[in-house]
Amino acid sequence: MNTHLNFLIVFLLIGGVASADTVVTSNERIAGTITSKTKSSVTIKIQGGNERTIERDRIVQILGDDGKVLYTSPALVTATNHSKLPEAIAMSEPGDHKHDGLYLRLLLGLGNMKFRENPIYSNSTGSFEASGATGFFGLHLGYAVFENLILYGAVNGYSLSNPEYSINGVKTPVRVDNSIGVSNYGGGLAIYIPAVNAYLNADIGTATTKLTTSNGNATSRPGIGVNVQLGKEWWMSKNWGFGAALFYHYSSMDDEVSAGVVPRITNSIFGLAISATYN
Repeated sequence: MNTHLNFLIVFLLIGGVASADTVVTSNERIAGTITSKTKSSVTIKIQGGNERTIERDRIVQILGDDGKVLYTSPALVTATNHSKLPEAIAMSEPGDHKHDGLYLRLLLGLGNMKFRENPIYSNSTGSFEASGATGFFGLHLGYAVFENLILYGAVNGYSLSNPEYSINGVKTPVRVDNSIGVSNYGGGLAIYIPAVNAYLNADIGTATTKLTTSNGNATSRPGIGVNVQLGKEWWMSKNWGFGAALFYHYSSMDDEVSAGVVPRITNSIFGLAISATYN
C-alpha cells in the first residue's frame, strides 16, 4: 500500500476529534493535542498554546493519551532491530533541549575596564582615569514568556584590581592596594536562536562604582548601567547548557561633590565569559 495512503487511513481510523497525543520523531517526543493532519504532515498544539507542524517523513510513531500506538512509520514496521533507534525516542521528554520555563544563568569572565572621572578640579577641568584587567560575575534569574524569549532579573559585578592610573593623560605609578568595583542590578530580555543554540541578551538597571584604597572607601551616587552578552552554548544534559559569551558593560553616574564640583564617572568594560544555563 502507498505509504501516503497508509498514513491517511491511519488518521481516519484515529478520527477527527482532537485528543491528547504524543508525536515521536527521530530525536524528540512532542506531547500535545493534534489539531490537523494531512498526507504530508501533522500539526500539534503544545504547552502554552503554540502549534508545531511535523513532516510525515520525520514521524516514527504517534501515541494516544493512553499510550496506545496509533501510527507507526513503515520504516519502523519493517525494521528488524528496533534497538538501533536513537535513545532520544525512549528517553527524551517534553521540554528537553528547549528554552522554556525557569531560566537561570551563571557567568564568569575576564575583560578590560576603562574608568574615567571628570572634572576633578574646582574650575571644571581635569580628568582621572584608570584601566586594567577586570573580573566579571553575572547571575540571571527569569522565566520564558515564550519559547526562546526570556525575561529576567540580573545581578552583574565587575572588579578591577591594581589599576593603572592617569591624571590628565599622564600615567601615575600602579597602586597595588587599590581596586575599583562596579555593581549593577536590573532586568532584561534574552533571545535564543534554537538552530545553533546561540543567544543575545541585554539588561539595564541601577549601577554604582566603588573605589577602595588603603585610606578608605568611596562610593558613587547611583546611576545607569547597561550589560550585553552574545554567546553560544552546547547542551550537556536535558536542561543544562554550557558555553562562552562576549560581554560588554557601560555605566554612567555622578560622584559625590568634590572641590565644589560634581564629577561624572563612566565605566566601559568588555571581555569573554563562560556561561552555564538551566532552562
